[in-house]
Amino acid sequence: MTVIDLQDHREERRRAEFEEFCATQERALAETKRMIDELTPLIEQWLQYEKEERARRPRGAACEAPQCRDTITTPHAIPGRTPDDPQALIALCDRHLYVVRDGEVRVIANSDGTLTWRFSPVGAAPMQLTVPRKRGRRARRPTL
Repeated sequence: MTVIDLQDHREERRRAEFEEFCATQERALAETKRMIDELTPLIEQWLQYEKEERARRPRGAACEAPQCRDTITTPHAIPGRTPDDPQALIALCDRHLYVVRDGEVRVIANSDGTLTWRFSPVGAAPMQLTVPRKRGRRARRPTL
């Protein structure tokens, strides 16, 4: 055998290994495409279900406490307001409703559309914060 024959033999072996590698990759790609084709309808069905569930869930007003984005709220009457006053109720999440009812925080609705929050931590000086009222989003009706 000559050097040229050895080089040709080595080149043929490399070519065969490369073709085997390409065939393995093609089989793996075909298997992946088959799995994607099987999963695509299931994922689309799940996404449609989630979309319908979100549409059914009412989205009320966000909690009116500063920095709170909780949308599961309970209306709470502000002391000193009459029931026919549109600003007599504020939307509070369970956590903030608890501290307001417990007396740790006092809320005052001002006539200029702001809420004054008074925090009275034990052993510290009281703090006061005035913020504009959050405009609640209307609950969307589910579409049938």
